[in-house]
Amino acid sequence: MTLETGRKTVAPAIAGELDSANAIHILPERFHAWRPTLMSYTASLFSTIVGFPLDSIKTRMQTHHFNGMLDCLTKTVKAEGLKSLFRGVTAPLLSSSITKSLGVSSYTATKPYAALLQKYTLRPIITHDRDSQRKQAVILAINNAPVSFAAGFVSGGLCSAFACPFEFTKLFQQLYILTQGELGLNPKKMPKTTFQFAKTIRKSQGMSGLFSGFRYHLLRDSFGSGLYFSIYETSKLLIDGFSTKNGKIYGTQVPISTISIAISGACSGVFSWILVFPIDTVKSLYQRDVVSNIIRGLALKPAQPILVRRLRLPTREMYKGLSVSVTRSVITSIAFFSCFEYLMKYVT
Repeated sequence: MTLETGRKTVAPAIAGELDSANAIHILPERFHAWRPTLMSYTASLFSTIVGFPLDSIKTRMQTHHFNGMLDCLTKTVKAEGLKSLFRGVTAPLLSSSITKSLGVSSYTATKPYAALLQKYTLRPIITHDRDSQRKQAVILAINNAPVSFAAGFVSGGLCSAFACPFEFTKLFQQLYILTQGELGLNPKKMPKTTFQFAKTIRKSQGMSGLFSGFRYHLLRDSFGSGLYFSIYETSKLLIDGFSTKNGKIYGTQVPISTISIAISGACSGVFSWILVFPIDTVKSLYQRDVVSNIIRGLALKPAQPILVRRLRLPTREMYKGLSVSVTRSVITSIAFFSCFEYLMKYVT
């Protein structure tokens, strides 16, 4: 898949390069069309496991009061054990990996249509000196940014409908012990497995209960995915513009691809989360209220009205848990993109 940038055709940064000469594994031909999906699913499994404990801490800090990340970690492990950091991991292993692979697939499928935006972009510089190469990288990055944002926005919106029930089930598993303790309730029957949690939500709230907070989820994932992909590709194009013709850092034998993937992955994770974090906080607070009512129902207590939160200008309270979220995002983004690009390069 290629993009037309002015008069020059370039491969998108996310697509990876086929190089059978250095392949560690060659896929059967019938799987070639599914190659980005398979590679992104594998990379997502890896990044989900790596980052899940920090996701648990982030959710707790958003919805309950703790004096920082270390305080939350210490109290959680002391009260619920180390395994509590991985409570609910089954749902994202099933959903996040599929969602991310679907996201990459829908992103790559949408991007050629979003490339129509490039008729309004800058024209490239057709020269080959070093300064012009850097200017060319800047122009390519500027031209690619709105295209990758538009494709990512559509991809995130499409995937949110699939991901929302799994994410709410995961949040319920992460919060139920903390929430029932806060409510002073101890229901006799509490679910234990991911399937039982999903069944409990459906029984209490109906099928629509699995989509609690969907409007916030849709908004977060659309903008978040658009920013995630556009920042990653823009950063990678800019950094790669400082390489030699052999793909090395000027004056060294160090491949620039390794550095550009790590830095671009970190930038995409940090800046996309900072910008959409208030929306994620509103979503988590709304879903926490739903979880509270489900627990009240299990304890045969009346439900409380759920506060409908309106999106406003971000406040400090809306950024509770940002530090752990940024840390997690950096780790998972680097893990995902490094694994994905490696597999795209060496599994052909």
